Amino acid sequence: MKLAYLKLFFVTIGLLFLIQNKLIADPDSLFVPDQFYVVDSIKITGNDITEDYIILRELTFKPGDIVNPTTLKYNRERIFSLRLFTKVEVYPAVNQDKYIINIEVKESWYIYPIPFIRRQDGSMKKLSYGINFSYKNFRGRNEHLRTIISLGYDPYFALLYQNPALDYNNNLGLAFDLSFLKLNNKSAFAKKLYGSDFKYKFYSTGIGLFKRLDQFNEIFSGVGYDYIEGPEIPMKRITSSGQKIDRVLSLIVGYAYDSRDLKQFSQNGIFASSILRHKGFGISNINYNIFQFEFREYRSIAGDLSARWRFAFRHSFGPSIPLYDYSFLGYNEYVRGYSNEIEEGNNLILTSIEASYPIVKDWDFSIKLPLLPQQLTSARIGIYLSAFTDAGEVFNNHQRFRFSDFNTGYGFGLTILVLPYNAIRFEYAFNKNGTGEFLFGTGFSF
Repeated sequence: MKLAYLKLFFVTIGLLFLIQNKLIADPDSLFVPDQFYVVDSIKITGNDITEDYIILRELTFKPGDIVNPTTLKYNRERIFSLRLFTKVEVYPAVNQDKYIINIEVKESWYIYPIPFIRRQDGSMKKLSYGINFSYKNFRGRNEHLRTIISLGYDPYFALLYQNPALDYNNNLGLAFDLSFLKLNNKSAFAKKLYGSDFKYKFYSTGIGLFKRLDQFNEIFSGVGYDYIEGPEIPMKRITSSGQKIDRVLSLIVGYAYDSRDLKQFSQNGIFASSILRHKGFGISNINYNIFQFEFREYRSIAGDLSARWRFAFRHSFGPSIPLYDYSFLGYNEYVRGYSNEIEEGNNLILTSIEASYPIVKDWDFSIKLPLLPQQLTSARIGIYLSAFTDAGEVFNNHQRFRFSDFNTGYGFGLTILVLPYNAIRFEYAFNKNGTGEFLFGTGFSF
């Protein structure tokens, strides 16, 4: 089976190389290298729903500034990163010796359901499946309303709302979430402690405020409340309080820096975030903290070859950390090559290095189909080859940290971008013992 996957992978690559030149025209060929323009004004067209200021707040220039083709290309990608448009063009035009920067957009379809399926522990008996229903940009202010319904192994329901421009003049945003989750215990230590498998019930809600300092810097804070119901027999560490039910009030503060060009699949820029959550405030003897830090850098290497690297760290500390809030490798986060190997502890470190090269770099695809709006059948397509290496480890507080304990994996993959919607990834990874695994998923590696 693994050999068949490899054959399919390489045949696909060969076919893509054959069609590459027929599909792609370099969008940068319209630009004159090293030419500079003094911006007289900015004109936006094509945004039938989206408010102008949602686009303008992404720009790194304003009237009176000097720009060049590199600046315009960067801003094109920043606008596309809003995930509101299937096509964005940014170019200068001359009118009576004055340069007008034209921004042309094609709006995407904003209401769509996305089915999903997740497999836990590599087991077909542990499937969760459902639908993620999104309604984006419904008032033209980049607001996003989502409903997620998941059935199967871990039933889940969530309602999420995000408004990045709640108060445009003061650069304030709002986020709200409400969720219910019936979760099978994922901690091997909790199973051993309790003596058998069991389930948790989570009822959670939270609200947060975001302050945008500029195009790159943002601070945020929020409050949340979690109701966590454990198994029938109360036990310390199964819950934080040692009772059957934890009622947890939490406070979150954080900071993020983001200078990436195309945020979904960046070629240049930096992303960094730091988040601190305090949980419990001593109520029912619940009192602990979770700190998360992440840093990513994206750089062009030579021509269309680009590279990226990531460092992520999660640290839980305090006197009453429950096992359900430990750090895990093997679920949402994993080392490729060890995707089904579960590790748990207070702390998690995960690093990745990845290089990518486009087979199809930037194809504006659109097709007319009966009964379907053309916005729904239009997308920006990209197909990239990648090579990667991952390393990760989970360890407890006061435990000796050793690099030799890290799981390390490496491999190669094919990523198909269907922007602004999502991506499909086919990857083959090896662990440090040389054992391989095929990985298929949606979304972006990082």
